[in-house]
Amino acid sequence: MFRVSMGCSVLGWIIQRRMARAQALLAAGRLPLAQVAMDCGLGSASHLSQLFRQRLGVTPLQYRRFAAA
Repeated sequence: MFRVSMGCSVLGWIIQRRMARAQALLAAGRLPLAQVAMDCGLGSASHLSQLFRQRLGVTPLQYRRFAAA
């Protein structure tokens, strides 16, 4: 039912929400990557980096630089 109503799996939706939160935190401030990862429910900065590269094609630091410009 979830997939039908939301268009993705539960895990896919959770990852989308975590990525949106990470993007907002990276754009808004200078929190360390480890803190951003923890605030988004991820286990480590490396996990955050892996998801960013898979989903957006850039690293979190590259995203932060782009968002600040």
